[in-house]
Amino acid sequence: MSDDHLDGEHSSEQGPPSEPTLGDKRPENVHRRPPSTRRAGSPRRKPPRRSGGKGGRIWVWILILVLLGAGGWYGWRMLEPQIEEGEFALPGEDLAPVTAPAGDRAVVLVFPEWDASGYVTEERQIPSRDRGGEDLLGLMKVLCQGPVVSGAVSAFPRGTLALSAFYNPEDRSVVIDFSQELVTGHPGGSAAEVATLTSILRTVALNFPDTHSCTILVDGAQVETLAGHLTMDRPFDPRRWL
Repeated sequence: MSDDHLDGEHSSEQGPPSEPTLGDKRPENVHRRPPSTRRAGSPRRKPPRRSGGKGGRIWVWILILVLLGAGGWYGWRMLEPQIEEGEFALPGEDLAPVTAPAGDRAVVLVFPEWDASGYVTEERQIPSRDRGGEDLLGLMKVLCQGPVVSGAVSAFPRGTLALSAFYNPEDRSVVIDFSQELVTGHPGGSAAEVATLTSILRTVALNFPDTHSCTILVDGAQVETLAGHLTMDRPFDPRRWL
């Protein structure tokens, strides 16, 4: 067999050329991905989370509500009505200020004599901030406590308290409120009623000489009389009781 024939047989055994496969040839337009630099066994990196979202908005609203609440409280405190100086004094209030010590005011108290033959005066010192209502309440409180000097007695039934006082310098009027013991514990009799009213009204007149009208209340309301003799349902003029 000749060489030419061998060559022909060899050529016929190879057959037609095979189609290129994916591993043999890549298209020119395919972009090769660079090899990963992550080491084997190293953890995969997580993509960073975006800040904000619902949680951030909730905190913003909470901050806004806190600021609005603080502003409302401050506005309420600024607009809260204050008792004007020298007008009201309510029970339980301290007559001495917290920030500065109070001064003393000399007052004169009026008590009936023990034998009902007349009246005696007694000088006292009470704390004062130069407020009419507070001074009037302090004056009535020490009057209810009774006298210190000998020969005098209290004109108030035991347990009587001065609850509140009001002083209006514009119309020169005062209002004094006593506890119910002024009526329920009163011994009665016209002389005893006169002694009680004289002690109150003359003390007001001596310490607030410009007062033209004094209303006496019992537990916040006017009463017709202490014990059935003297009318108390209208204001008194303290100057007439001097």
